Amino acid sequence: MNPIKHIKRLFKSLNKRIVQPSYRFLKPLIRWIKNDPYEIELVAHKSFGDSDFALVHNVLDYEHYNFNTWKISALSPGYELNLDKLVSVDGQVYIVLDTKFHDAFGHWFFESAIWLPKIKWVLDSYPNAKLYLREIKTFKLQILEYFGIMQNKICTEFSEPKNVCIFPNPCTAFNDINDFTKFKTMLEEFSREFHREPVAKNISYLLMPRQKKENFSYNDRKVGTDDLERYVEKIQTSCIFNTDHSPSFTSQVNSLQSSHHILVTDGSPFAVNGFLAKNSVIFVLGDSLVPAQRQYQKKLQALCEHIEHHNAVMYIHGPNNVFTKDFIESWVLSNSLKAS
Repeated sequence: MNPIKHIKRLFKSLNKRIVQPSYRFLKPLIRWIKNDPYEIELVAHKSFGDSDFALVHNVLDYEHYNFNTWKISALSPGYELNLDKLVSVDGQVYIVLDTKFHDAFGHWFFESAIWLPKIKWVLDSYPNAKLYLREIKTFKLQILEYFGIMQNKICTEFSEPKNVCIFPNPCTAFNDINDFTKFKTMLEEFSREFHREPVAKNISYLLMPRQKKENFSYNDRKVGTDDLERYVEKIQTSCIFNTDHSPSFTSQVNSLQSSHHILVTDGSPFAVNGFLAKNSVIFVLGDSLVPAQRQYQKKLQALCEHIEHHNAVMYIHGPNNVFTKDFIESWVLSNSLKAS
C-alpha cells in the first residue's frame, strides 16, 4: 500500500473524528476570547413562521442577502420572534428596514416603507428608538414624514453596541418568489394608508416628468417630455408635478388623487404613483420596463393588477424614449367635446 496515501487517509480521519468536533466544542470559548461576532441568518419563509418581526441583540452590522435573508453580525447569539420582549429591553432600540436595493425608489417603497404602518408604534412608544437607514435619501425622508417619522428618529449607524434590533420578515422583495400571498395582503393594507378619505378630482391632466435626482443608477435613463410639458401647460386645470422639487410626499399624493388623467414615466414612477392613484386614467410613458418585468416577477405582477383594478392604464411607446403631444392631443380633444 502507498504510504503517502495511507498518511493522507489517517490525517483525514483524525480531522473528521477529533479536530472538527474539538473545534465545534471550543468555538464558543474561542469566539469569547477573540471577541468575534456571531453570524445569524434570518430567512423569510423559514425563520419567521407566522411572525412579522424578529429581535436580535447587540447587532454590529447586517446584509440583505439573496433577496429573502438577513445576514446579521452580532455580539449575542440567537434571536427572538415577535415584539413581546421589547417591554424588558435595556439599551438602544433600532428598527432595520433597508433591503439590498434600498437606494432605488420603487424597491424601497414596496420592500421597506410597506412595513411602516406595522412598526411605527415602536418609534412612538420608545423615546430612544431609532429607524436605521443605510443611506439618507430625500424620497425616504419625505415618505417617512408622511407617516409622522421625523429626522430626529433616524440614524445611519449602530452607534450603541448594547442594542436590540428589530428586523421585519424579509418577504417583500420583488426579486424573491416566496411569500406571494403575504405580500398581496400587505399591499392591500399599505394601500389603505393612502386612501382614507375621498378626494375631489379638480386636475384634468397631471404630467410627472422623470426626475433627475436620486435615480437608481442601474436603471437610470433619459425620457424626453419637453414637447409634452409645453402642451400640458396650455390645458385648462392641468399641471406639471416635478418630484425633484416636491415640497412633501403629502402634496404628491394629493395631486395624484385629484387628477382625472395622469402621465407618468415607465418603471418605479409608474409603480409608486400608479399605486397612489385611484379612479384615474394613467398614461405610462414607456412600454418596455414594467411590462417586461411583470412577466417574471410575480409580486410586481400583483402590484400592476392592483393598479389596474383601481385605474385605467395605457402604455405608450415613444421612439427613443421621446414623448410628444401627438399621442394625447386627440384624446384631450375628444374629452373636451364630451364635456361640452
